[in-house]
Amino acid sequence: MVELDKEQEKAFVNEMMEANELKGASKKRLIRFLGNKYDWDQHRVQFRLTRALIAERYAAESH
Repeated sequence: MVELDKEQEKAFVNEMMEANELKGASKKRLIRFLGNKYDWDQHRVQFRLTRALIAERYAAESH
């Protein structure tokens, strides 16, 4: 299991935020949650983040 310090976590989250053109604290929390769950593997986190964002948009449109 990969352990990152606070600065590395912050850099990872900021990199993912920029790559996906995201803003907001809720998205940062989501990326941090996914990072912890998938051992900070960039490809796995990116895949799950994309799926979560699609599900979020779908849910918003259906209401």
